[in-house]
Amino acid sequence: MLYVSRFEPDEARFAEFLACLWQGEVPSGLQLHKWLYLAGTPRRMLLVWEASDAEAGAFVDRAFGGFGTLDTEVATDDATEGLSAAFARDLDRFGRWMAARGADADQTAHALDVRRRGLEAPDQESAAAAGRAWAGG
Repeated sequence: MLYVSRFEPDEARFAEFLACLWQGEVPSGLQLHKWLYLAGTPRRMLLVWEASDAEAGAFVDRAFGGFGTLDTEVATDDATEGLSAAFARDLDRFGRWMAARGADADQTAHALDVRRRGLEAPDQESAAAAGRAWAGG
């Protein structure tokens, strides 16, 4: 399962956190995807990770939760490739991504239709109107 955790360390215990983070074995069921520092103060980090077993989740709770505030949510779907296709303005790539995820031809055509309407719109207001028209009919 994929998770996103927000961590705000207790600055008074930050050295303890760093030392304990490096102590002991890391479960084999834990896979790190991203560790990002967020701008501003107080110091905050974003952890994107995957756990294939309960031991991995317990490790994250133990390694972070005792040294600050840890809020974790389940991420239900990695749709990065779909957004990447949107940023590239590549409808064909988006259609291939949908098909690879199991969408049939009708589902893909329906999803591409609203995106094509936005892509071909001359401005954001027209794109929003096209989206409303697509949703209404």
